[in-house]
Amino acid sequence: MGGDYAPDEIVLGGLEAARDLGITVLLVGDEPKIREVADKACRKNSSLSMQGIEIYHAPDEITMDEKNPARAVRSSRNASVVRANTLVAEGQADAVIAAGNTGVATVASLFELKRMEGFERPCIATTLPMVGGGKMLLIDAGSNIEATPEQLVQNAMLGKALAEILLGKPNPRIGLLNIGEEPGKGTALYKSAHELLSAQTGLNFVGNVEGKTIIRDICDVAVCDGFVGNIHLKALEGGLKMMSESFKAEFKSPLGLIAALLLKLSGSINRIKSQFDPNCYGGSLLGGLNHVSLISHGSSNSEAIRNACKHACELLDKQVLEQLRVALKS
Repeated sequence: MGGDYAPDEIVLGGLEAARDLGITVLLVGDEPKIREVADKACRKNSSLSMQGIEIYHAPDEITMDEKNPARAVRSSRNASVVRANTLVAEGQADAVIAAGNTGVATVASLFELKRMEGFERPCIATTLPMVGGGKMLLIDAGSNIEATPEQLVQNAMLGKALAEILLGKPNPRIGLLNIGEEPGKGTALYKSAHELLSAQTGLNFVGNVEGKTIIRDICDVAVCDGFVGNIHLKALEGGLKMMSESFKAEFKSPLGLIAALLLKLSGSINRIKSQFDPNCYGGSLLGGLNHVSLISHGSSNSEAIRNACKHACELLDKQVLEQLRVALKS
């Protein structure tokens, strides 16, 4: 109930996921509003139905501008994001997807789903595109804005396991996202983290990496704290949006219309969209917890929610958390 386009786009994405993926989707929030949106969507699109949909009433709401996530989660037990996490903790659902206030979603998952043994702070593992069509992981993309060097090492260990399991990359290259490539660059946190990562024999640490170069396949996992990671992620999204708007403006001319038509007919636009549009990725794993929790963008549309459901299914089918436990212990 707390996203920019909630509940309309969230409900629509849930209906599409139940239809396309053959899963049961639990919609958690204000039941009258959810039913109103769902009924309207089903009347508008005959391929949608309430089959595979369950609704759990959660009348409270935590807004996007909440400044104290911990207090909000403790005082709003009937908020949609809290109740959804509780359903997973109780075994009534296999994964939770939240598109709203990232801090609130993180705290709700942390309180309800609990940390993996030995893991200090949950971190968001986001998939990013690279030049040439490859993919990499950015960890942490925004859940833990104040980290210790030891926690950045844990982020690297999580990234190694995820890159091996999800991206199929054996012995993945780990980079420390920093302001320069030299070992002495950055704050005290990053200097200490560099020393610790260099000493880890089980990690293929390639040293410091920069935001402008990680798109060129120089590492498989870029590690940082959530403050740096979230700024990098949003700067990348802003740059891509600026390019998209520039192309749209150019396509309004006669020659531009012809070029746009040729790109569409060739499938180039769809291929580019599938690589760079955040909605095509859907949601990012909040790693280090005992259950699957996906954090989606606050501005997620129905496509993003459907794809987040698809990503959750992949994580569950590949038993990623079970493999992560083994990897972290070793």
